[in-house]
Amino acid sequence: MCQDSVERLLGRLLTDTSFRIDAAASLANVCRREGYDLTEGELSLVERINIRTFETVASQLDPGMCRAATPLKKSPHASAGKG
Repeated sequence: MCQDSVERLLGRLLTDTSFRIDAAASLANVCRREGYDLTEGELSLVERINIRTFETVASQLDPGMCRAATPLKKSPHASAGKG
C-alpha cells in the first residue's frame, strides 16, 4: 500500500462522516467501491482499523476541516405509520 493511498484513506476517515459511517459496516467494501487500489492483503489490514478512534478524533476537528455534510437518506420505513 503506497503511503499516498494510506494518507488519503486516513484523511477521508477523519473528514468525511458519510464515508466513516459506511466504513463502519465494512471498510474493505467501501475501499473497493470508492476505487482505492488495494491488494487483498492490504484490505485485510484496512479491516483492522478501529473506526471509533476516527469518530473520536473527528469530533474534535473544526467543522471547516470536514467535508460538507450531505443529508442522510431517509429509510423507506421512517415514514411508515405517519400521516
